Amino acid sequence: MALNNVEDQIRNIVKSRHDLLHIFDGFSDPIIVIDKQFVIQRVNRAIPTALGKESFMQFIGRPCYEMLHGLKQRCPECTAPTTFTSGEKTGRSGFMEAQENSSRPIFNITCYPIIDEEGEVISIAEYYRDFSDIVNLTRQLYESERARVMEPLVVGLTHQIRQPLTVVRAAAQYTLETFKTTLRSKDFQETMESIIQNVDTVNDVIINLFHFSKPSPYTMKKGSLPELLERGLRLVRTQIKEQKVSVQKEWPQDLPATLMDEKLLLHAYVNLLVNALQSMTQGGRLTVTVSYQENRVPPRVCIAIEDTGKGISKEHLCKLGQPFFTTKNGGVGLGLAVAEGIIGAHNGKIHFESQENQGTKATIELYLPS
Repeated sequence: MALNNVEDQIRNIVKSRHDLLHIFDGFSDPIIVIDKQFVIQRVNRAIPTALGKESFMQFIGRPCYEMLHGLKQRCPECTAPTTFTSGEKTGRSGFMEAQENSSRPIFNITCYPIIDEEGEVISIAEYYRDFSDIVNLTRQLYESERARVMEPLVVGLTHQIRQPLTVVRAAAQYTLETFKTTLRSKDFQETMESIIQNVDTVNDVIINLFHFSKPSPYTMKKGSLPELLERGLRLVRTQIKEQKVSVQKEWPQDLPATLMDEKLLLHAYVNLLVNALQSMTQGGRLTVTVSYQENRVPPRVCIAIEDTGKGISKEHLCKLGQPFFTTKNGGVGLGLAVAEGIIGAHNGKIHFESQENQGTKATIELYLPS
């Protein structure tokens, strides 16, 4: 009789464990269980799905920071040590993807203590809840308020600054063309050219600031993407030649006509080309490739702009596109913000992949009607 009771208890324990594991695996949000050495003991099936892996078994026994974040040591912002020490739930926001990719979803990461019979925290369950939609909504509200506040200020400044800039540039251009043959001074020519170049730089900043504060109205019509791509490369050919950068390009000429505002889409594309070239001051390779992904939902055209420059750190990668964030000396940090706004208005998005000292890849995805 006693033996039967023991067997029944064992069956109940096994069944309870099976039910708990079934519930654990059934969560649509990713969950991992780690020990005090940050080694993964268990993951639910949402983890390999989120990271594009075939099996959850490859995670077991591996460090969480390596498998989930692509790091060689524990994440600096990790709150798990606090949970192990205090026995209390802790949380943070962050990413879960072992890739250098700026378009990663943003997660609310909560650490729950798992306590043994003696009250000691023996492991932690990390629960990842995607709250990208909330972040995107907040960003949209910010953009709306930013436009309301900045628009009248920037419109006034743009008018007041561009007018004298136009006069300065015209005077420098006139002086250069009038006296370069008579003075025959290299220093004089370089000085005039420097004035013109710096005026153009300031003008570009003003244009970006204007676009950022008051996006231009879009005139959308069907156009040829290959022609636009060729035109963009022609616009930066002087910089390509001066920096001794080789160019590789590959795209099908039979791409479907794309609904676009050609002027603004070209502006965004050239912004990305210039960023790539500025990272290769000592030469390198610029690659522009296009693929038409007809079978995806929705169908899309992907334009990849890849350089072999200095790359971007993981810390800075997730900040790309934030207004006024820049890693360039003397930069303003509006070019990418403007480009993202233009691509967004074309029913698309930009994402970035990068590795320091190896290069950066910017991909424009333009979604087409199904």
